[in-house]
Amino acid sequence: MSILTRSGVVLIEQPGSPEVLKYETIDLSAPGTNEVLIEQKAIAVNFLDVFFRSGRFPLPKYPAPIGLEASGIVTAVGEDVTEFAVGDRVAYYATTGAYAQKRVISVDDIFKLPDTITFDVAAAVMVKGLTAKMLIRDSYAVKAGQYVLIPAMTGGVGTLLSAWVKSLDAIVIGTVGSPAKKQLAERRGFEHVIDLQNENLTARVNAITSGSGVDVVYDSVGKDIFDKSMDLIKAGGTFVSYGGASGWPEVDALQLDQKNIHFVQAQLNNYPGYQNKKGDAIKEVFEQVEKGIFDVQQPSVYSLSDASLAHADMESRKTTGSIILKP
Repeated sequence: MSILTRSGVVLIEQPGSPEVLKYETIDLSAPGTNEVLIEQKAIAVNFLDVFFRSGRFPLPKYPAPIGLEASGIVTAVGEDVTEFAVGDRVAYYATTGAYAQKRVISVDDIFKLPDTITFDVAAAVMVKGLTAKMLIRDSYAVKAGQYVLIPAMTGGVGTLLSAWVKSLDAIVIGTVGSPAKKQLAERRGFEHVIDLQNENLTARVNAITSGSGVDVVYDSVGKDIFDKSMDLIKAGGTFVSYGGASGWPEVDALQLDQKNIHFVQAQLNNYPGYQNKKGDAIKEVFEQVEKGIFDVQQPSVYSLSDASLAHADMESRKTTGSIILKP
């Protein structure tokens, strides 16, 4: 193996709490055929990373790499690479291994960044924006005037999803976990924000919808809020589950049948045709950024070596919006 450089990386020592994330330095070989070396500038922290770290999504062996999404600059190219050159600004959403200063990766996994998109914004909105796009375009197509319930509206995906739904002239009803997060959402222009610490979800939603219920729920919280959310969907409405931060909900077919509720399990990687459409989908996400729909240009920033702290803060809901690591 030809050693090209060394890189700081974060590895999962074994499944567990944030403390199992360890920072160390490793050797990197030169990029091979159809590969490039990227000097990473911003690395996304996604809740999916927590599932890998905790063991909810087991990995083949440990220590194991972590992280799926980052942006940076191409610093070396391997044989047969023609579409990318040294100096290109790129981003990717690929296999685990993004928590690193530098990374060798296949050209099939990367794409060039528009000049208008910074490294930080790319890492902050790319996959979360792709998820939002999947939810409102593919899982359930939101229409103007519809009531849309978004639990955890100030989270990473929730922030972008709420803004995108609002831009479609639908009526966003969002939940948050503290008065401070309610104030944040209201400053962003959302009228119907429910603080679950101090307000009754059912009473507030019924008041907002005049008792009719919501047309769709886009939920990433899961078990803790599932039953209440289901009760608030109007007959013939839709529940879209795209995460289970509090555990995956137990879905009762009879519960769905009683009100003819459609249940959709939405996962980005497994969505039909996702890989073939990924380039166009990313382009649409960045177009929304350029239009100013996502008023979320300041992610929470942590050092790569503090990845364990970033995970702890995200899991304890101390953060809002996107989180990125800086090498």
